[in-house]
Amino acid sequence: MTLVVGAISVFCASFLGGATGFGYSLVATPVLLLLGLPLPFVVTVNLALAFVTRLSVAYRLRDDVWPARVAWLIAGSVPGLWLGAEVLTTVPESTIKLAAGVVVMIAAVLLARSLSAPETPRSVPGAPVVAGFLGGFLGSSVSLNGVAPVLLLARDRIEPRAFLANLAVYFVASNAIGLAVLLAAGALDPDALFPAFVLWLPGSLAGNWIGTTLAPRLPDIAFRRLTLVIVFVAGGVTAITA
Repeated sequence: MTLVVGAISVFCASFLGGATGFGYSLVATPVLLLLGLPLPFVVTVNLALAFVTRLSVAYRLRDDVWPARVAWLIAGSVPGLWLGAEVLTTVPESTIKLAAGVVVMIAAVLLARSLSAPETPRSVPGAPVVAGFLGGFLGSSVSLNGVAPVLLLARDRIEPRAFLANLAVYFVASNAIGLAVLLAAGALDPDALFPAFVLWLPGSLAGNWIGTTLAPRLPDIAFRRLTLVIVFVAGGVTAITA
């Protein structure tokens, strides 16, 4: 039953992720934790699923990628991924779950503010490295590696295709490195790769495809705000039940 409910949750999260470019882990992580799945399991399966679903997006939008920006994000994520894996293997799970719920809620608020914020200057030098480091740390500890890069790109007000393209390439590279780091740290949960990953992958791909297909037809701001409300509530429930 947990696998069935998890599959439905992953499908919905993948739909939101495909439509917004960033919402998958923000939705999937709290929901899967609420199902009682161990945190290493959740981190492993989320990194693996997001890696696969972002591959097609990265290839399709490859001409819109900003190579230098993405390269700095990925480079910055490497030490963050290592540190996050150390936290995952040493800090009590209840503490990490509480922190994850709070981080999700804060991220939802910050992302909501970025939707209506006025134009801002380009990021200061070094900002992509810092965002990559924070993303990597949150990625290998609670699988929320998109939070910091999304806030950076939203602040920079880059156009939607470049936003999706840069995030997709970052997710593909950072998640692949993150899985390798988890394996080296002994934090990779094999049960998350089989049977969960194998069973959930078709639904995740379908949800992602539907999301990316329908996204251009949906009211952008209204849909993103609804998504962030769902994310905020999920984060709050996770924090309360940690």
